[in-house]
Amino acid sequence: MTDRRNSTPTTLSAEHLRQRRMALLLVRLPEKTRGWLFWLREPRQKWLRLPTGVGLIAGGLFSFLPVLGLWMLPLGIALLAEDFSLCRTASAHMLGWMTRRKPHWLGIAEDETEADAYHRILPLLPPQHRMDAAQPGHS
Repeated sequence: MTDRRNSTPTTLSAEHLRQRRMALLLVRLPEKTRGWLFWLREPRQKWLRLPTGVGLIAGGLFSFLPVLGLWMLPLGIALLAEDFSLCRTASAHMLGWMTRRKPHWLGIAEDETEADAYHRILPLLPPQHRMDAAQPGHS
């Protein structure tokens, strides 16, 4: 039995689905943080994204210290997912789990599908981060 709000079309590639779910998660953040993370995920920011992602993962591993927290680990993996296949797979699994178990974390309401939620947030996304049907080669 399929839950309507979590059903996804099979025509989407795994990368397209990961990018769409990441966008759903990022728009839930405060505007300044969201803008910074969208900027950091752009291809030309690789030089800054790599040390930031590694630093966040290291901070997540030392979450027992003050100021640092476990929240840093998935954020670091999500940043490194833009450049490394292993992190991309881990990120896709984390986002898939959230979609199935905690859809409200992605802003998916009980009465809407993941696709409906994505179309609702499209105006909040920077143009280069939109996964529109008009961009078939973009993932």
